[in-house]
Amino acid sequence: MRNLSMLTRIFLFCLLSHHIYVVSTSTPRYTDADNIAINCGTRDNSTAMDKRQWIGDIHSKFTPIEEGDPKSNASTPQIQDSSVNTVPYMTARLSYSQFMYEFRVTPGPKFVRFYFYPVSYSGFEGSQDFFTVKANSFTLLSNFSASINIHADSLKEDKTLSKEFCINVEKDQILNLTLIPSPSTSSKFYAFINGIEIVSMPKKLYYDPEGPGVPYVGQNYHFSINYEMALEKFFRLNVGGGFISAVDDTGMFREWSQQDDDYWLGDGVIPRVPSFTPIYTRISDYTAPDDIYRSAVSMGPNTTKNLRSNLTLKLPVDPGFNYLVRLHFCEMVFPITKPSQRVFQIVIDNMIAEEWADVIMWTQRNETPLYKDYVVQIQNKPNLFIALRPRLSAYGIADAILNGVEVFKLSDYDKNLAGPNYPESVPSPLLAQQPASASTASESKTKKTIIVAMGSGAGFLVVLCCMLLWKLKKTKRCASYYPLSKCRC
Repeated sequence: MRNLSMLTRIFLFCLLSHHIYVVSTSTPRYTDADNIAINCGTRDNSTAMDKRQWIGDIHSKFTPIEEGDPKSNASTPQIQDSSVNTVPYMTARLSYSQFMYEFRVTPGPKFVRFYFYPVSYSGFEGSQDFFTVKANSFTLLSNFSASINIHADSLKEDKTLSKEFCINVEKDQILNLTLIPSPSTSSKFYAFINGIEIVSMPKKLYYDPEGPGVPYVGQNYHFSINYEMALEKFFRLNVGGGFISAVDDTGMFREWSQQDDDYWLGDGVIPRVPSFTPIYTRISDYTAPDDIYRSAVSMGPNTTKNLRSNLTLKLPVDPGFNYLVRLHFCEMVFPITKPSQRVFQIVIDNMIAEEWADVIMWTQRNETPLYKDYVVQIQNKPNLFIALRPRLSAYGIADAILNGVEVFKLSDYDKNLAGPNYPESVPSPLLAQQPASASTASESKTKKTIIVAMGSGAGFLVVLCCMLLWKLKKTKRCASYYPLSKCRC
C-alpha cells in the first residue's frame, strides 16, 4: 500500500506538471501588432484546422488591385485532396495579368508568407504557373513556378508549398505585394496565390541595424543585417525533435521542421529532456519555443570515435548569396554542467566560424538557451555545410551538441532574393516554349549576316585571285612586246 501511495503521488505530480505546462504555454510570449491571414479566392472568413481565422479577399479591404486585362479569377482546385488543409489551400486567386495586394500595417519588420497549392484550376493549367513576386522594391521570386518547386525533392511527398520572407516596413509606408505573370508570346503563363500572411516580429529578432554586426565567416569584419535588406527563410529545424506547428510557436506562427536525417552526414545520438523548463537569461523567451531546447543531437560517449568524426549538416541553398546561419544551443543533459566540459569547433562552408565553442562558458550555467549568428557567402555550389568538430576537453570528453538551426538568404545589392526553380535539371517552360528574345534574335541575325558576309568575301577573293593570275599572265606577255611602263599602266 505504501508503494501504491507513492506511485499515486508521482502520477498526480506528473499530471499536475503537465497541466501547468499546457496552461503556461497557451499565452503567446510575443504579441504581434499585425496578424493578417488572407484566404485568397473566397469572400468568406474561414477557420483553419489550427483555429486561426483567415479573411477572404473578395469584397473586403484586402481585395487585390488590378490594372490590366483579363482580370483575376477566384477558383477552386480541380483536384480535391482530403490530405490537403481546406484553409487556405482550397481556394485561389489566379490571373494572366498583374495584380497587387495592399497592406496598411504598422512600421517595423514583418514576416510575409505565401501559400501555394500547385494543381490545375478552372481555366488554368497547373504546369503554366510562372510569375514574379515583388514586395515594394524587393524582388522575392522571379520566373517562379510552384509546380516545379513542389517536386524539387523526390524524397518528400508535400503537395503544398509555402515561402517565408522578412521585410521591414517604414513609417507611413504601405506594404504592396505584387504578382506578375512571366512574359510569353507562345504560351499563357499565369500567377496564382492561395494564401498570404503578414505577421509582425520583434525589431531585433533577426535584424540588428544598430548592433555590432554578425561575424562574417572567412572575413575579418562583421556583417550588418539592416532594415534595407529582405530575408528569405530556407531552414528552421528542430534538431533532435519533432515538428512544431505555427500555433505552438511563441506568437509569430513560425513552423519548425522535424530533424531531417537526409541533411545529416554521419551518426549522432539524440538526448531529450522533455520535462525541464529553459532558463531565459541570455536570450528573449520568444526567440524559439521551449521544445527547441529540450532536444538536441550530440555525438555520444565514445571519445575515440568522436575525435575521428564530426556532426555535419548539408543544406541545399541558392549559390551567389549571403546567408544568415543561426545555431541554437542549450546544455540540458547531466553531467555537462561546468565550463570546459564540452568544447567543439564550429565550421561553416569549410571555414572556422568558432575556434572554441563552449555553451556553458557562454551562458554561465546549464539549462540556459543561447544562439550564435554567422553570415557566410555561398558561391558556385548548391550546398551549405555546417560542421561541429569535437575537441578533447580537460575532462576527457570529446563531443558536440546542437539544438536548432535557422538559415536565411539575404537580399543582394539590387534588392533581389530570387533564385532558380528546382530541380535545376528540369528546363523552364518559359525557355522551352518562348520564341527567341530580341537579344537572341539579334544574335541569330548577326550570325547570319556574318555567314553571308564571309561567303561573299570568299567569292570576291576567288574572283580577285583569278583576275590577278590573268593579269600576271597578260603582264608577262605584254612585257615581251612593249616597254615595262606601258604594261604597268
